[in-house]
Amino acid sequence: MNRGTYSVLSLLFEEMDFVKTPKITEILKEKLEEIRYCSIIMDLNNLYYIDSTGLSSLINISRKISENNNEMVVVCNTTKILQLFDIAKISSFFKIFDSIESAEQYLASKTT
Repeated sequence: MNRGTYSVLSLLFEEMDFVKTPKITEILKEKLEEIRYCSIIMDLNNLYYIDSTGLSSLINISRKISENNNEMVVVCNTTKILQLFDIAKISSFFKIFDSIESAEQYLASKTT
């Protein structure tokens, strides 16, 4: 959903693993090109499993958005995924929020 200076992308897949990540990445890249790599809120609340391939994909997407002077933030409430993000120190690549609303407030504060 495009909200002006940013878009909300909800990942409907439950897994980002070696098998599924290439297709998911292809879909995300098409959408990002469509919205011209604006800032995005990546909603991962449907995700319950992610491996290193999926993490790498999210990091690469975040970098591509950063190259366009925008930012990717993540919304996630899944304990298992959050623990993995913590272990992998993912917060150095993008900010993680517990709700779309708090992510929206953060992005809105950056445009004012």
